[in-house]
Amino acid sequence: MKLYHSPGTSAFRCRWMLEELGTPYELVNLSLGAGEHKRPEYLQIHPLGSVPALVDGDNNFIESAAIVMHLADQDPEQRFAPALASPARGHYYQWILFAMTSLYPAVHNPYLRKFFRGEDGTPEEAQALARQLAITDELLARQPFLLGESFSAADIVFGGQLVWADACGLLQGREPHAAYLERLRARPAFQRAAAH
Repeated sequence: MKLYHSPGTSAFRCRWMLEELGTPYELVNLSLGAGEHKRPEYLQIHPLGSVPALVDGDNNFIESAAIVMHLADQDPEQRFAPALASPARGHYYQWILFAMTSLYPAVHNPYLRKFFRGEDGTPEEAQALARQLAITDELLARQPFLLGESFSAADIVFGGQLVWADACGLLQGREPHAAYLERLRARPAFQRAAAH
């Protein structure tokens, strides 16, 4: 497998998933500043010229959440995704889609400002994010991960949004999410993926 990646982007989630799996992979870091993601050879892999992209044999995959879900399903031990047709699988889909459709809009623009201009999020943006996160307050106060005692790929996608939120100051004092993020950051695979 070959992962096309750039530090600080959503490609981190895919790298984290690969590290959790322990699957051998080649990491190809693209310099966004140098425009490497817009080169014709990369556009053959990802027609929109963004990261991440995963090359797995003869198949190319784009979209970080889709890549994370695909990789979780490739695990022969099925450690990171609940059984098909189980209620837990429904919750797994729910939190992944929630992260990408509800959290992402609340986090993306503040994170882009932080990434490119070093500006923190505003109090209004922190409040907007808090309204979205409130749906998981009780859940994460009573259990360590989104699906209970077991870490899953849903935590990678959801947690990836919290990494961005924290980077731009939107999680300060926000419990139980700040403690949840610290649990995620303590995972050896997270730490390996975060090493540049």
